[in-house]
Amino acid sequence: MALMRRTPAVRSTDWFSVDSEHSMEATVAQLGLNSGVPIPTMSVLMRFLILKYYSQYYSFCTVGNDFLQDVPLSRIVLSLYDQLNTSMLHAIDNGCQAFVVDEQGAERFLDLYLPVHDLARQRSLDKSLILLIAKRNQTHLFNRMRVHEAFRELANVLIVVYDEQERPTDLYNTVVRISDVLERSVNVAMELVAVKWTSWKNHSFFPDKARDLNGYVLRTSMCNYLPFTGYERLDQETGNAFDSTTGKRSIWLDGTELQLLVSYCERRNCNIMVFPEDEDEWGDVYPNGTGIGLMGSVAERRTDIAFGAFYLWFKPYNFSSYTATISRSGVTVLVPKPKLLPHWRTPFLSFSWPLWIAVMVTFLVGIIATWLAGTVRLRLLLLSAPTDQPWTGRSDLISEQLTLSDAALMMVGFFVAQSSPIRTDLWLCVCLFASLLLAGFMVSNLYSGGLASVMMVPKYEKSIDTVVDFAATGMKWFGPTPYCLEEIRNASEPHLQQIQKTFRSVGPEEMKQYAHMGGSGFFVEQAQHGNFAPSNFLDRQVSTTLQPLKDYVYTQNCAALITNTNPLRSNLNEYILRVQQSGLLYHLGIRTAIRYLPTDVMRNIERSRMHQHDDGAVRLELGHFLGAFFILGYGLLCASLVFVGELWGTVMMRRWNETFVSKATVVTAY
Repeated sequence: MALMRRTPAVRSTDWFSVDSEHSMEATVAQLGLNSGVPIPTMSVLMRFLILKYYSQYYSFCTVGNDFLQDVPLSRIVLSLYDQLNTSMLHAIDNGCQAFVVDEQGAERFLDLYLPVHDLARQRSLDKSLILLIAKRNQTHLFNRMRVHEAFRELANVLIVVYDEQERPTDLYNTVVRISDVLERSVNVAMELVAVKWTSWKNHSFFPDKARDLNGYVLRTSMCNYLPFTGYERLDQETGNAFDSTTGKRSIWLDGTELQLLVSYCERRNCNIMVFPEDEDEWGDVYPNGTGIGLMGSVAERRTDIAFGAFYLWFKPYNFSSYTATISRSGVTVLVPKPKLLPHWRTPFLSFSWPLWIAVMVTFLVGIIATWLAGTVRLRLLLLSAPTDQPWTGRSDLISEQLTLSDAALMMVGFFVAQSSPIRTDLWLCVCLFASLLLAGFMVSNLYSGGLASVMMVPKYEKSIDTVVDFAATGMKWFGPTPYCLEEIRNASEPHLQQIQKTFRSVGPEEMKQYAHMGGSGFFVEQAQHGNFAPSNFLDRQVSTTLQPLKDYVYTQNCAALITNTNPLRSNLNEYILRVQQSGLLYHLGIRTAIRYLPTDVMRNIERSRMHQHDDGAVRLELGHFLGAFFILGYGLLCASLVFVGELWGTVMMRRWNETFVSKATVVTAY
């Protein structure tokens, strides 16, 4: 299959394939052996290469004979015969970032390069390798190395072929050739480096291969997670990425992260091979290095890089790495919007519950105080009444008695600003009733003002505004993956610990069902420029019933997941940072939202805290009086029940009296 590649311009330092037919005389003339130009020894050449190209590294490792003596750089010497895998792993973790390997350890080193780096903790960039091969073994080793997978992960490779006099005869760089995007086997070409030994110190032995990747196939896994990542299959080969199933350029990638990758490959001449993971999505990675979904594909090296708004989770980092931060994201929760309170509650909304309790306590205390004052007044009247007058007996003062029901009705009159019979013949009654009149006046006016505001301004249920409020409700909330809680897994705050207990990981279809049922919260991620994800469980109806919290559960940076040894990571990181500082991600995010996200749904979510009655006061309707009708109906019901109870009690008392009188008559007859 023909791949789209840019043809590099011809330079004086162009490479020539070792497979082309060069005579020995041409090679010797090229190296300057017949021109009288002195060729440096291997010791001189290696010292120069190490000081010029390896001084940027913290340290470098050597395996076998490296022709180096007294190099003023940190060097770790590894033995080929003493557990090379273990010593190599320890060396990498201690800062070994480049390598010099002779022919005896070349195959062993290349076999260990990928598995050892997958286990290593250090993730250095732009690793380099210098292979030292004797002329007599060149053909055999080259045939073995042409199909070695390690060279796909090593861009900076210099092969030095030397003769028996320990002088370099040929120098090569490796180039990975691509014949078919579906071909997973590696085809490595050894490109001969044309060195002018008259000015060999000015030659670039490690050219920048990232400028032109020669159609390098970047195996990419992703899932539909707009506005970050999204794809669609096209009928014709007019896409910007290859389909891993058909090998055709029939996939169109979109979203802020994937558009960044597409623009990178357009400028660097690489091809994107897409491996969708819509079923397992982010998946999981296991302690043995295997996994499913996006994380598993990179950990098992089925793909080179994975996009899906990855947070900097630790678990996949054990077997892979992260690129530079692509964007910032904040995680919040979509919670049910507060509903209008029912009209029957209107009479009870003037006061808060603590104030209602205070009013009821005042009412009860007033009843008791009024009844006690009336009882004391009656006793004083009985004591002060003259006994020699026949019209001033005890039966004449019975009308002055204040019963408990009279006291209750008197207090009701005070509290609703109605007149009540007041005794003023005792200063006790004057002081008590004056204070009760003042208290009733205050309660009545406060209630009237509160009721007016309640009837004119709509009242809603208590809104869930913060994470603390949401945790206090104990409401269940749902998300697409258990990794949604990875950032707060070890949180010590009580409210964060509480919401971890109520979280459930479900699929998109289940989230749709719960969204329509209501009464639940939903994980939602707000992108750097305001868009929300995921949104596939939202529709126009559901979006009108939900609102986001005012604060975030947590914030995190989004990056791509990449293999530990990917040779493009350094260059891709630089490109990501350049795009970030240019502000292009804002343009890409807005364009993706306009193309794919439902505009009406996003608008409903953004305006969810703007209620429909925010324009002003509402007109009074019949529903506003339902509370009064409710109180009237409840009072009639209670009065009816009490009346029935009184009738029943009267009948029972009459029967009991008749039975007692008949028994008393029988006993008297005997």
